[in-house]
Amino acid sequence: MKLLRSALYAASAVALLDQSVCAFDPLSRTNVVNYWGQNSVSYAGGKEGDLVDYCQDGTVNVFALAFISQIQNGLPILNLANHCEQTFPGTTILNCPRIGQDIKACQASGKAIVISIGGASGSYSLPDAAAGRAFADQIWDLFLGGSSGTRPFGDAVLDGVDLDLESGQNAGYVAFVDTLRTKFAASGGARRYYITAAPQCPYPDTATKDALEHSWFDLVWVQFYNNYCGVNSFGSGSSFNFATWNNWATAVSLNKNVRILLGIPGGPGAAGTGVIDAARLNNILAAVKSYSNFGGVMMWDAGISRQSGLAVSAARFLRGSSSGALDTHKPLDPPAAPTPPAAPAPPSATIPTVTPPQVQVPTVTTPAAVIAPEPTDNINQHQSPTPAPTPAAASPPSPPLPPAAGGTTTTTTLDISAAIPTLNVKVSDDGQPTIVRVHVHNSTQKSYEPEWVTAWDWQGHPYKIPSYKSGQPPVVPNAGFDIVVETNCRN
Repeated sequence: MKLLRSALYAASAVALLDQSVCAFDPLSRTNVVNYWGQNSVSYAGGKEGDLVDYCQDGTVNVFALAFISQIQNGLPILNLANHCEQTFPGTTILNCPRIGQDIKACQASGKAIVISIGGASGSYSLPDAAAGRAFADQIWDLFLGGSSGTRPFGDAVLDGVDLDLESGQNAGYVAFVDTLRTKFAASGGARRYYITAAPQCPYPDTATKDALEHSWFDLVWVQFYNNYCGVNSFGSGSSFNFATWNNWATAVSLNKNVRILLGIPGGPGAAGTGVIDAARLNNILAAVKSYSNFGGVMMWDAGISRQSGLAVSAARFLRGSSSGALDTHKPLDPPAAPTPPAAPAPPSATIPTVTPPQVQVPTVTTPAAVIAPEPTDNINQHQSPTPAPTPAAASPPSPPLPPAAGGTTTTTTLDISAAIPTLNVKVSDDGQPTIVRVHVHNSTQKSYEPEWVTAWDWQGHPYKIPSYKSGQPPVVPNAGFDIVVETNCRN
C-alpha cells in the first residue's frame, strides 16, 4: 500500500486518464457514493482503511466524509472516529494532514470529496437564518474556499457539503445553503462546488424538508433503509417510494436536473433494515434506473461496501461491465500545475506532458476554530428508524435558480485570455482510446470546440486525434476552457 500511496502522490507531468477511472459527473446516472470516516465495518470485525485506499479504482465517484456531528458555539465539530486523533498544539482542533493528502490524491483521480454534516446522533441544529448564515461562513472558511491557520486537512480544498440531517431544529439550513451558493458564485467559478443531501425516505423528510423545498441541491441520495419505505419493502404494491422522490425532483426541487440516488446499506451490519444482496439490488436498480432523475447508488459505508463487494457489483450493473476493469487499483498521478505554453509542443518518444490542465474537483479550505471531541469508534449515522407519516401534498415549486457556477462535467478550467493551451492526453494501456472533449467559454456562455486534442498510446506515440470544431476560440479576458474526459461511466 505504501508503494501505491507514493505513486498517487508523486509529482508528474502526465495525466493518466485510464478508462477504469470514472471522473465525477453530477448529471451521470451511474454514480456510486460512499460515506467514509466512521469505521462502521468494525461492527463486522473489520477495520476501515485510509481514504486513499478506496480511491484507487473506478468504483466510487463521490466520498462523503462523516461527520461534522455537532455545532458548538457556532463552530463545526469534526468527528472521524479513529482516523484522526492529533490536534493542533494548545487546541482541541483536529489536525489531519495525512487525510488532507488523501483528499488531494482522490481528487486528482477524479473523485469528488464532500464534508457531511449530521448523522443519526449529534447536535447540529440551525434554528434560524442568522445561525445558518454564520455557520455557512465557518464551513466556507474551514472546509471550502476560505482560509485558517488551523485547517484540519491542511491546504486540501473539499468539493462541497452534504446534509445528513436526522434531528434538530433545521430552519436555518435554507439560509446556510443559500449563503454557500452565494460564496460559490463569488469565487469566480474556477472550481465547481456541490451541495448534496441524504434525507430518510419518508416523504416529506422532516429534518430536511425546508432546505429541500427552498434551496438548490445537485444530488440527493435518499436513505431507503431503516424505514417502511426502504428497499426491504420493494415489490408490487409496496410502500417503497422511489417514485415519490423522483416526483419531488421534477415538481418541487428548484433544480429540475437534480439526481436522486438509491441509498442502501453497504452490507450486513450497516443498518437495522434494508440490507440486501447483489442480486436483489440489481433487480431494484433495473426497476428504478428508468426514472427521469435517477442518478446511481449511495452506500453506507466505504468499509462495509468493500467488504461485501456490493459497491463493485452495483457499479458493474450500472455501467454495463462484467470485467475487472472497475477494480484495477491503478494509481493515478496528478498533473503538473498549469502553465500555459507559448506554443504546442510536438510529441516525443517519451510519455507526453499535460500542458497545462490540472484536474479540477471543487475546493475546500478550513477556518480557524474547529473544536473536535475525543474520537469515538463510531457515531453510526444511518440507524434511526422513522415512523410512517402521512405524506403531505407537494407544494408548487419556487421559480428555479441557476446553478452557482461551472459546467456539469468540468474537470479543468484555465485562463486563456491570450494563448491557447495544449492538452496531451494518454489513453489506457489496453489500447482503448480515452475520449476527450474540449470547449471554450466566456461570460456569454458561448461554447466552442476547437481541434486541440491529441490522444497518445501507452508508449507515448500519437494514437488518435479527435476533431471537434464549431467555431474559433475567442480571445477575451477571463475566458476558460473545460476539459471533459468521457469514459464508459455515463449512460
